[in-house]
Amino acid sequence: MNRVDEVRKEQGISSEEIAKLLGITIESYKDWINREGKDREEKVAIRLGVPKSYLNGNTNYLSAGERQYRKEIKEAAQKKFGNFKTNYSYGDYDDSASPRVSAMAQLCTAANLIRVAESIEELSDKVGELNDTIYSYGKEKLLRKM
Repeated sequence: MNRVDEVRKEQGISSEEIAKLLGITIESYKDWINREGKDREEKVAIRLGVPKSYLNGNTNYLSAGERQYRKEIKEAAQKKFGNFKTNYSYGDYDDSASPRVSAMAQLCTAANLIRVAESIEELSDKVGELNDTIYSYGKEKLLRKM
């Protein structure tokens, strides 16, 4: 499945609605959607609420569910860690606290991994934007030479 269909289905938008937005038939839409490497129309990106570069495969996009899941993990880790800090001092817990300590550590690890993934995604998006800029600059320079 390509990214247009992925986001369209997630948001409950029909392919007919996208075809109508583009001013083409559903058959033309199906043909258009299956062409690899072709630029996606900006109005489709706007309608779907995602960057055009995402539809072209150049940047990352997280579904609303994924963004919510990440947010909940980070909030839960922060809350658990805050509760733990107020109830225990370092090394001042017995064996009955070990499962809670282990669960808290795993939750904090997951939250930190999410932060790392978000940093990598942000850098990847910036690299994609730079590549687009470099490509555009090279294309303009080439056109001026003609």
